[in-house]
Amino acid sequence: MHISEFTRALADRLPGWEPDPTPVPIAADPASDRIWDSGPLAHGAFETDSVSRSVLTHHFGLQLYVMPRPYRPHQFVVLPMLPANTSHEHVQGLRAPRGIAVSADPVRAAAELHRRLVTDYRLASSIPIRRSSPGHLQVHVTRDDRRRHRIRSGYIPVFTELLAYGGFLLDPATGECHLPDTLSTKEAKRQLVKSLQRLRRRDFRIVVHSGDGPRSHPRLPRAAPRPGRRR
Repeated sequence: MHISEFTRALADRLPGWEPDPTPVPIAADPASDRIWDSGPLAHGAFETDSVSRSVLTHHFGLQLYVMPRPYRPHQFVVLPMLPANTSHEHVQGLRAPRGIAVSADPVRAAAELHRRLVTDYRLASSIPIRRSSPGHLQVHVTRDDRRRHRIRSGYIPVFTELLAYGGFLLDPATGECHLPDTLSTKEAKRQLVKSLQRLRRRDFRIVVHSGDGPRSHPRLPRAAPRPGRRR
């Protein structure tokens, strides 16, 4: 089974997880540097040009690196990646969740992931995400070298807002949230503003970084509930 087909079938059986639509050759994949702990399962695979990976992303800011298991044609390897906004320094001293080999049968693989990996991974990720926070209830917005907005935060509710409801993606190579390149400049700006406004109403302070320095946008008051109709 092709890697893309396998991860799509997995995502159908893992609520909250979305597959990366485009497989990437692992020999020159910058996202491999964000694998939390590869262990011995992936030994030798990263030197093979013909092997591609896919990534499953959860709206809690978590990602699973999925690739064929070397020399085992009926198995795949699933490796936990560093949570969103974190680096290897944020996981120092913590026990890393270990990757596992799973069957190429998506039904069996999903059951194995539920039983042996997903819960441990979620629990282990909470501490490094907190460690990575750039400030109390802060969300930081920057631009990359292509002038695309990138968002960083150390709060799972921010990732949920952006990834589950805001149409954002989580870059496996950087751990930053960003909007799809398929959006026009006008569409991307509108979507960005809408998501940031929602976060401000949830008590988050938005810090926008530009050439003029950081500019802070405080939280907005929560919308008052609409009064009910009188009978």
